[in-house]
Amino acid sequence: MKSNNGFTLVEVIVILTVMAIAVTIVISYMGTSFSKSAVPTGLVERQYRLIQQMEVFTSQYRNELTTNSGTLTPVQLATFKTNYIDGKPYVDAANTSIRTLTNGSYTTQSVLVVTLTEPVQPAKALQEPQTLLSVFTP
Repeated sequence: MKSNNGFTLVEVIVILTVMAIAVTIVISYMGTSFSKSAVPTGLVERQYRLIQQMEVFTSQYRNELTTNSGTLTPVQLATFKTNYIDGKPYVDAANTSIRTLTNGSYTTQSVLVVTLTEPVQPAKALQEPQTLLSVFTP
């Protein structure tokens, strides 16, 4: 009696064809996920740099509040801006200023609005710049 221990050539060809079709479907479905996965990572990394810089400003602001009994006058707020914010990396000078908040017909208080923007490199000119905004109240 003859025993049949292997696959025939036709069976091997059919299995390879089915596997090739399956691999093609998986690659077409997952291909963009793998090739574009670096883009979100780069965005998160760029945003994290801005958050780190804002944390430095926040720490300095808290130290100023502690030094000045928990409140800052508008003059002290302007001094803080000049000493710690102006000219620092990532600071968007055009959108960073001391603004007066009003409620109807009366002024409530002055606040420091700090906007950080990461400059976009020329090679990545199509990317949107990352922006972070924070409001410091006296």
